[in-house]
Amino acid sequence: MLEIARAISLTPATVKYWMDKYGLARRSASESAYVKQNPSGDPFRIKNRLSERDEKLFLSCLMLYWAEGSRRNNHVIQIANLDHRMLSIFIKFLKQICYVKEEKIRLTIQLYKEFDKKIVKNYWSKQLGVPKRFIAVNIHSDIRSKPTKQWSKYGIARIEVRNVKLKRWIDEQLERQISLWI
Repeated sequence: MLEIARAISLTPATVKYWMDKYGLARRSASESAYVKQNPSGDPFRIKNRLSERDEKLFLSCLMLYWAEGSRRNNHVIQIANLDHRMLSIFIKFLKQICYVKEEKIRLTIQLYKEFDKKIVKNYWSKQLGVPKRFIAVNIHSDIRSKPTKQWSKYGIARIEVRNVKLKRWIDEQLERQISLWI
C-alpha cells in the first residue's frame, strides 16, 4: 500500500480509505513480499499428470526429503547428503515434477578446510549439473573437529530452493503420504 501511495502521491491512510470504501482487498505482508520477489508468477509449476515413472520419482523424493531434508525453515526446501546420486535424483524431481527453474536451485557445500574449494565446486557442478555460479562453498572450521576417515574430500552438499509456496506444497504432499500409512 505504501508503494501505491507513493506512486500516486497520496498518504497510505488515503489509499486505505479508498480501498475500504470500494471493498478492494489488500494483500498480507507475506503475499506482497512473495509477489515482489516473483513478479512473473511462481518460479515453478507442478506437473498435473504423472506417468508411472514420474509417480515413482515423486514418492521416492518425498521419502528422500523426509529422511535427508530439513523441515525447520518454512521458506526453503533443503536436502543434504554426501552421495551425489541421491541429490541428483532430487534435482530431477525438482525439474521434472515441480518444473523448478534451474536458476532457482542452489547448492551449498560444507567443506573441511583441508580440502580444495575449486576442486569441490567443479566436482559438484559436474555431478549434479548445477552451474558453478549457483554453488557456494563454506569452510567448516570448528576447532573441536578432528580429521577422520569419514571426512569426504568433496564435502557435504545441500540443495536449496527458496520458495514458500513450493515448500508448503512438498510438506503437504509428504504429510498426505505419511497419513496413508499411519
